[in-house]
Amino acid sequence: MANAEKTTTSSGSDIDEKKRKRKLSNRESARRSRLKKQKLMEDTIHEISSLERRIKENSERCRLVKDRLDSVETENAVLRSEKTWLSSYISDLENMIAKTSLTLTQSGGGGGDCDGDQNANAEIAVGDCRRLKPWKLSCDSLQPMASFKT
Repeated sequence: MANAEKTTTSSGSDIDEKKRKRKLSNRESARRSRLKKQKLMEDTIHEISSLERRIKENSERCRLVKDRLDSVETENAVLRSEKTWLSSYISDLENMIAKTSLTLTQSGGGGGDCDGDQNANAEIAVGDCRRLKPWKLSCDSLQPMASFKT
């Protein structure tokens, strides 16, 4: 029976040893799991702060681009308005020149060289009108208007 007691005692200590090893293994596994979870959490926090920084940078860049877009749209509206006004101004000048030329042609009657000179002067006037400051057209005279900025 002493042999049976040794086996029981021996297998009891084997079981205790197995339990102790198992507990140690479980503790080590739990420690590795906690470290892995902590590293994952730190990596996630780092990624979040990096993404938040990028969002802030992109928001600032977006704001600057939007401000520039607003500025360009405003400038474009001003330029379109000036273009419309200048087109009307040129049209009015061309009409005045045409009327003046017609009046001169009708009143001049057969002056040969004179008609050629008047037509040439009218053509020069049309070209020169495009380089002049803006003028307010009236029936009898030209009056300067407020000039545009360049």
